[in-house]
Amino acid sequence: MEPGIYFGTVTHKRLRPVSHHLSYDVASFLINLDDLGNNRLPLLLSYNRFQMFSINDRDYGSQNGQSISDYAWAIVRSRPGAGDVRDIFMLCYPRVLGYAFNPLTVYYCCDAQGDIRLLIYEVHNTFGGRHSYVSDVMAPGDEGYARTKKLFRVSPFNGLDGEYGLRATPPSETVAIGVALSTADGPLLKAYFSGRRKPLSNVQLLRVFFGFPLMSLKVILAIHWEALKLWWKGLKLKPVEGD
Repeated sequence: MEPGIYFGTVTHKRLRPVSHHLSYDVASFLINLDDLGNNRLPLLLSYNRFQMFSINDRDYGSQNGQSISDYAWAIVRSRPGAGDVRDIFMLCYPRVLGYAFNPLTVYYCCDAQGDIRLLIYEVHNTFGGRHSYVSDVMAPGDEGYARTKKLFRVSPFNGLDGEYGLRATPPSETVAIGVALSTADGPLLKAYFSGRRKPLSNVQLLRVFFGFPLMSLKVILAIHWEALKLWWKGLKLKPVEGD
């Protein structure tokens, strides 16, 4: 597993009570947490300071001032049987000219052989909240899969009822992430990302900057635009007190 940029497509499908589909092109960055703060990032990608692209502690983790690395390692150390983890990589959207929004950040926790032993799925909503779902320690070679009760409100059209299925393939030349939400009435929505790897280099960073202008802003605008279309189709907002 090596740092890289995954160029690909995010797809969302709502199955009920109205049908809705969206997809858009994005570039997700795979970062080794050991490289943050150790001057091992490309010139155009910084850590905790302004740059064309940047990774900032405030955009991830516990929101209590912890660094991303301290946050992720604290979760790893809290999991029984996760002592074999030696490296943590995060798949995320960086800040672009100082702005970022990450609907989902995935942390791959690997042993000395590069096998994934633990996965952390950090979910963000547009209200500034975030919550992490953690998979069990896996056998080497397995794809990451977790099934967990929904504990965090993301869309204003959904309550807290239901269960997530979360899946992540090991990042290599390609990567795939899948999220499926089901309730007692059956499958409700599916979202997935698939991408192909390019090196984490200044050349590829320039390709992202000019090929995906203001990518993070595009993501947040797309979320609100699609929400407006869902409301127009007749989908009702779920009040917070009804969760």
